[in-house]
Amino acid sequence: MSEILQLLRSVLAGVPSLLLNPVAFPFFWIVVVLVGYQSRRVAENERQIYGVAKNRVWRQVAVSVVFGLLGGILASLLMAFVGVSLTGTGVYWLLPLALLLMAISPRLMCFSYAGGIVSSSYLVFGWPKVHVPSLMALVAVLHVTESLLIMMRGASCATPLVVRGPSGGGNRPGFMLQGFWPLPLLLLFIVTLPPEASREGLLEMPSWWPLIVPPGDVASQPNAVFTLFPVAAVLGYSDLATRVRPVQKARRSALALAAYSVVLLLLAIAASRTPVLVWLAALWGPFGHELVIRAGTRGEFRGPPALQQEDGGLTVLDVLPGGGADRGGIRSGDVLLSVGGAPATDAAAVEDALLTGTRPFSVVYRRDGREREAYVDGQADAEGGRPRLGIIPLPPEDDPPQVEIRTRGPGCSFLGRLFRRKA
Repeated sequence: MSEILQLLRSVLAGVPSLLLNPVAFPFFWIVVVLVGYQSRRVAENERQIYGVAKNRVWRQVAVSVVFGLLGGILASLLMAFVGVSLTGTGVYWLLPLALLLMAISPRLMCFSYAGGIVSSSYLVFGWPKVHVPSLMALVAVLHVTESLLIMMRGASCATPLVVRGPSGGGNRPGFMLQGFWPLPLLLLFIVTLPPEASREGLLEMPSWWPLIVPPGDVASQPNAVFTLFPVAAVLGYSDLATRVRPVQKARRSALALAAYSVVLLLLAIAASRTPVLVWLAALWGPFGHELVIRAGTRGEFRGPPALQQEDGGLTVLDVLPGGGADRGGIRSGDVLLSVGGAPATDAAAVEDALLTGTRPFSVVYRRDGREREAYVDGQADAEGGRPRLGIIPLPPEDDPPQVEIRTRGPGCSFLGRLFRRKA
């Protein structure tokens, strides 16, 4: 226990060095700027569709930084505990390869695919020279961290949309879930000191460490110690929820990703001791991740959606932040029965009731089979004298989609246009 506590203190003490380190500091804040850019794109898309941004940029960035910092500490602890070091890992191959894969399909921008390709290339061709168990363990730890962040914050940035499925599938109401987290990481370097060298600021290897045997097994040498080096990374999450609510979808995705990550980590640990298992670790990285993705998306366009129109009422797809409905306690999935005493049969009937009624408006709605009543002042939501409830109603089934699910990336789309022109 004392060794674990010593390891924890070492990681926590190294966190300020990431924010002050002249090399790592700029990269961390560049990652924060990228997170802000992605959050701004989400807000702009929402503003174009609904006239207001449902997910405010600065709030999303601030929360992402806080949770990213916590996630970075956790990932650093896990990697130090397991013994994942930068020595021979070949981590510098992952990001450029992930960016190239993104040109084929955006969902391929993931270290599991890049790590699997780099590891397989080394096993088949001997290039680039990487330590496969350490590389795949690093991928596993990052995905463990991502699964926890998805569990806690995966549904916090949910954009309501009408989605058209792949291959011309039907239109369905749902939510696009997105999350971005900047991760400050303290990665491990293993060094061997001469017997007379000072060990101040370095942590001795505990007897049980490392779980992953590093290349050359330098950890078994009597003078082996490790030091922590600050780096920055980013984790991104994108998902679609139509059959279940966003919170349920995020929870399911997190559990599936956690199971995949634990299996990958166990394979990496076993592969560092039994070389014949290295192929399993290298192949489970991309193929296991693909199974998780396909299992998560396969059922989204099968079966009824989570939110459906009900007879005699208008189903609320979502509410706008700060609007009258939001202040009145109305939430996504509620069914409006009447507004100002007039039946809420559709969106047009609700708008007519707001124009002819008096404030505050009595809104009767149903939630979980129980009728409730709220009084909503639509004046704060007025635009050009027209009061608004501040809801996003469930659209009719024949409404055009706002988003179409595509699997091709910009590279494939460009080549497709190029070949069509030549033909």
